[in-house]
Amino acid sequence: MDYDKIRGSVDPVDQASTPQESSQAPANPVEQLKSRFPKLLQEIGIISSFSAVIGPIVYSLTVRKTAWRISHACARFLQRDIPSKAELSIIPPYHITLIIRSLISSFCLLLLWRGSNLAFSVYVAQEPVKRGQPLTQDSSDPNGSLINGLRSRKSLVRAFSFWELAKISQSFPQRRISIFKDIDCPGGPAWSQISSECLKMIQGIHTRILESSSPSTQHQQQLFINPDQLQSLPRMGIPPKEEAVVLQPPAPSNKRELVESKVGSFAKSVGNNPASGNGSSVVQKSKYYLEQARTKLLSPEQQQAVSLAHVQSTFNAYLTRSLRSGFGQPFRQTFARRVRSIAFGQPFSECVTIVDAIDALTRMATASIQEDDYGKVARDIPTIVQTFITTHQSLENLIVGPLLQPHWTDVEFQESRREEVRDVQVTLDALRHGLRELMNAFGAFAPEIGLEGKDVRAAEMIAGKKEKKKTEMMEGIE
Repeated sequence: MDYDKIRGSVDPVDQASTPQESSQAPANPVEQLKSRFPKLLQEIGIISSFSAVIGPIVYSLTVRKTAWRISHACARFLQRDIPSKAELSIIPPYHITLIIRSLISSFCLLLLWRGSNLAFSVYVAQEPVKRGQPLTQDSSDPNGSLINGLRSRKSLVRAFSFWELAKISQSFPQRRISIFKDIDCPGGPAWSQISSECLKMIQGIHTRILESSSPSTQHQQQLFINPDQLQSLPRMGIPPKEEAVVLQPPAPSNKRELVESKVGSFAKSVGNNPASGNGSSVVQKSKYYLEQARTKLLSPEQQQAVSLAHVQSTFNAYLTRSLRSGFGQPFRQTFARRVRSIAFGQPFSECVTIVDAIDALTRMATASIQEDDYGKVARDIPTIVQTFITTHQSLENLIVGPLLQPHWTDVEFQESRREEVRDVQVTLDALRHGLRELMNAFGAFAPEIGLEGKDVRAAEMIAGKKEKKKTEMMEGIE
């Protein structure tokens, strides 16, 4: 269970057509606590009851003696009248007082841990709105503060800034107009800087996928040195000798030394080149005798049991069984986990922030038709559409194409469920919805704003995939 997960109201734009768990919590945190607290008490009660059954045994066998020694030493330091050899009283593990104490202690401790975690998660996940206005509205430079948040290197600050931008694009038309009209913002027009940060966040998916498929070899090329380019110092001594430099042994003076010399020379020749000369026959004879011994001493079933193939299959079976168990789950590199780490970064996924960036660009662009008096947004529509198309194609190729294959530790992988990666599907749905909205708003005058025909066709094809899936689902139901 992911205890540090914070559920915020950050769903894909096309919420009505996306079958997913609704994470859009009510605005009042007190109501959230009231609705989730009974389930929390139920979980705490179950864990506390389990602790009351197991805890007394663990305490009696492991902790009690150590706690007694420490307590006795501290008590004698304060009160000298306590005997130095006081013995530990014998209490059965399932004594009623010990069970009650274990139950109360575990319940209070879990209530403190889980309750504080729930309260923190509820209050942190509140929308970036203050008194009905965006958080940066009270700043002396609201748009500049928002841009600084979008550029922040801290993931939490950046995530809340993109969330605030998504809320502005959805619910605050006056703030949208101020962004379109703010052309004197430090660093350039506010819309140009905001759209640049959003596109950079979305393009990060395509960049990470390219890096994973074709890792850069620039660093390796820098470390590689061509031997021909080495300029060594001039040789000061004589070159090394090519012949043998080991002293030859003295000639044998008796029969014993002669036999030792012959046997030693034969052993060295076999060790240096066992496949040639007399060594070859020795090796062949050794293999023959070993094979005869195995045939005579072991039955066919025993020979099969000690064969390399059988040992490997047995080891693989035990390894697969351990990976399927709860103990082996942390060691599994599942397909979904690898896809998320490649597409959305690691160690923390930026899927939510990317969906907010897509949502903000889509809503701001469609609203600019009536709110952008300077027409700056229309010039960026081709770039936005091309980015959406490229990102969508990269994500689909990642989960469907041969770029990423399941890891050998993913023992529960099913090829039919290859596309069922929730974060990827959420992002793809947001991209399809964005392209559909952009085509509905700007498709009629695509040539005037610089949209090429191939981009229009690709966007319409991607946007139509969602409708096609809906139609297939409805036909299957009928």
